[in-house]
Amino acid sequence: PHPGLPNPMLPVVRLTAPILQLREIDSGQSAGYGATYVAQEPRRLATLGIGYADGILRSASNRGSALVGGVRCPFAGRVSMDLVIVDVTDAPRDAVFEGGEAVLIGPELTLDMAAEAAGTAAYEIITRLGPRIARRYVDG
Repeated sequence: PHPGLPNPMLPVVRLTAPILQLREIDSGQSAGYGATYVAQEPRRLATLGIGYADGILRSASNRGSALVGGVRCPFAGRVSMDLVIVDVTDAPRDAVFEGGEAVLIGPELTLDMAAEAAGTAAYEIITRLGPRIARRYVDG
């Protein structure tokens, strides 16, 4: 790739997490450790089965996002050891269900976007992905 020219390379990483739980919360209710997320109006939250033990940086708390049903959904609260909560209020209701999938890194939500949200570089995101993350190598 060259500055100012289209990048001919394709993304090679896709990171997903299962949706474990859905909850509706009211205005004034909080989510996550330390109650760092407080809803300003009724919201729908999804708990994802991924956290800092898997390599999601805590610095992405309240700053990162996941793609659910094709909609970018912000992290709601602190990244915990095994879980991330995302605000799925704006995602299509039929696309958000327990057992469904959220995309944390992919073509629409790039590695560079995830790194920027965490205040780091893309290579740090990749090197921190832990052993609980299943890897699948595709010959392309």
